[in-house]
Amino acid sequence: MTETHSEVPTTSVFHPRTFATLFGVAMALFMSALENTVVGTAMPTVIANLGGIEIYSWVFAAYILSATVMTPVWGKISDLFGRRPALFGGLSLFILGSALSGAAHSMPQLIAFRVIQGLGAAAIFPVGITIIADLLTLEQRAKTIPLFSGMWGLASLVGPLVGGIVTERFSWRWCFYLILPFGLLAGGLIAFSYREKYGRRPQVTLDYGGMLTLSAALVLLLLLVERGAEYSWPQQLLALTGCAAFFVWFIQIERRHPEPLIPLSLLQNRMVAIVSLHGIAAMMVLIGAMSFLPLFVQGVIGTNAEEAGKILIALIIPWVCASIIGGRLILRFGYRPLVLLGMASMLLGTGLLTQVTTHTTRLGLSLNVAFIGMGGGMTIATLMLAAQHAIPRTMLGLTTSTVQFARSIGAALGAGIIGALMNWKLKRLLTQAPLEVAQITGHGDIAAIVRPETRQALSPMASMFLQESLAGALRVGFYFVFGVAVIAAIIALFVPAGRAHDLMHREESDAEVSETLANEMV
Repeated sequence: MTETHSEVPTTSVFHPRTFATLFGVAMALFMSALENTVVGTAMPTVIANLGGIEIYSWVFAAYILSATVMTPVWGKISDLFGRRPALFGGLSLFILGSALSGAAHSMPQLIAFRVIQGLGAAAIFPVGITIIADLLTLEQRAKTIPLFSGMWGLASLVGPLVGGIVTERFSWRWCFYLILPFGLLAGGLIAFSYREKYGRRPQVTLDYGGMLTLSAALVLLLLLVERGAEYSWPQQLLALTGCAAFFVWFIQIERRHPEPLIPLSLLQNRMVAIVSLHGIAAMMVLIGAMSFLPLFVQGVIGTNAEEAGKILIALIIPWVCASIIGGRLILRFGYRPLVLLGMASMLLGTGLLTQVTTHTTRLGLSLNVAFIGMGGGMTIATLMLAAQHAIPRTMLGLTTSTVQFARSIGAALGAGIIGALMNWKLKRLLTQAPLEVAQITGHGDIAAIVRPETRQALSPMASMFLQESLAGALRVGFYFVFGVAVIAAIIALFVPAGRAHDLMHREESDAEVSETLANEMV
């Protein structure tokens, strides 16, 4: 029998056990985010040592695929068997994968070990945020969750610098070993301080059929987006058909299974459905833009890779600041005004992004992306709180992981689609290239146009042609970003309105309000 627990947490954030748990969760989140940014910086050196440049992208794709498909699984496990087993299982896999990755002696080995890393990483954010929701009231969460959500922002700022220093002065292997003590310390703190308050149901059968069919559907979808340009149209059609078939099969399993991986009834909750849909669109915008802004700075404005990466600071700092300020305004104004204000800022930023040209300066671009960062800060953490607050505590893990799962899908789709659009447009523009440009960019060597040494060897006319071509290709991707931002803003209009008094009242009676939904989990 499912326990629908109506107890509201009353522990102070500064209680020793609570503070130790929160600090442990923050360290785990920072560790996971730091690993991604550090590894990205070290990869050119990894290729120089291990070779395998032809499968370079799979170091990242393998991690993303495994993390995405496991996110809802860990959420379900945390609700059925408890937060501690789920978090420690994820941490253990992540630490094991990191240690093995640092010891890899070939690219296939590194890719296999990154899969293990991704399987564990999928648990850290959703289960960690769920633990915070278990411990804190809505008011406390509104003030603190933006800080935890901003861990990836902090990691994005320091990760490239740390990765460069560690790789240059020690070895690329230490980029993987670096996180081991942080992971062990985070696990130790949480093991010592965290005591679960809510019931678990160990006498159940996991939805293995749902796991397998959803995993197959997602793998085919992400492969189609990431690598589809390399396939013939019959292969693309076959992959798309297979993806649809597995997804339909997954829905049929979820309807019949007593403990579905993602209960369809959960998506009948208006807030959860809106937050999930918004998460797909918003992360397509945010991650899509972040992935290609450095390319614009390096290839169009003209600078090196290190300087190009600094453009993300203009996006991340406003994001973190807006999320902190927004968290403190939720109880005064409710979710909807903050989300709408954030989407207005995101629309302004993405609209300005469609106007970039070869004459755009780094300062001008920084001002544009600052609006995008403020939009992300106002909406992402706010809507996670909204989704968590719309369901009973017995489904916190599942809801948090479902929202994160939707956002992961959006992030993967956004980067893949924008990349495909950019490459399509760029290839068309390069067909009109002058002879000296054609000689350099022949054989599909599109990357040649962003290499400083290549540009310096060209005449001013050829260099300008390349810059304008890349700017035009990226603008196509940025128009796509703006269009998806419009869709996200339309979805945000359906976020229910509510005053601070209403939100606090829900904190006192969330179990009764959602009892019917929870009973479907029996």
